[in-house]
Order: sequence, then C-alpha cells, then structure tokens
Amino acid sequence: MSVSDRNQIQTIFEEIYPKNARSKDPQRYAAMFTKAAVQMPPGVPDRYGRADIAAGYAEQVADKDLDPTLTAEEIQVMGDHGYVTGIAMVTVHPSDGSPSLQLKFRGLWLMKKEDGDWKIDRQIWNEKPQ
Repeated sequence: MSVSDRNQIQTIFEEIYPKNARSKDPQRYAAMFTKAAVQMPPGVPDRYGRADIAAGYAEQVADKDLDPTLTAEEIQVMGDHGYVTGIAMVTVHPSDGSPSLQLKFRGLWLMKKEDGDWKIDRQIWNEKPQ
C-alpha cells in the first residue's frame, strides 16, 4: 500500500468530505464521487451517479446545516481501489431554529482512482447509538 494513497484517502475522509458536506453546494459535494458512484444512505433510496447524489444532497441540506467530524479507523489500498471505514459525528442545525441534534454514524466507503484522483465509488453508512 502506498503511504501517499493512504494519506490521500484519509484526507478525503477526514478533511475534504466534511468541508464539502458543510458547503451546501451540491456540485462540490458530488465531485468527490466517481462518475458511476452508488451512495446507499439509510432510510432513503440509493443514489446512482453524480447527478443523483447531488440532488439527494441538495434535498438533505435544504432545511438544515450539517457539521460533520469524520475519523478514519481503517484504510486499505489495493492498486487503484481501496476502502476506508470510520465514524462520523454530525451536528445537525435545523434552519427553523429547532434545537441541534447530535448523530453518530459508521461508514464504509469503497474508493477508486478515477483520472488519477481518489474518489468515492460506493458509500454506505448507518446510524449508531451515541
């Protein structure tokens, strides 16, 4: 495993993804995914490709702000593919002034090098007790 590849995946997971999730910019968010990515969030239908992922993200943040902190626990790289597992602690700030919520998720991302850059190819997560 290349240390550089591992570090790039960790940076995407712990720094770039949270920053883009906070941005409320669907195109910026979707750009982290491969062209043929599949996102499998809990409680809603799967999303296929960047356009569908962008639309789902826009719907998700339409009435709230997200403030996630992600911590990678395991990263493996196998050539141009890899995976990362970790924990996300997310503070949800509703736009209507309701109290903020604290949520905890465990995630598994399958990563793929596309045009020389690591992208999220498959993403699945589920909610965990605090």
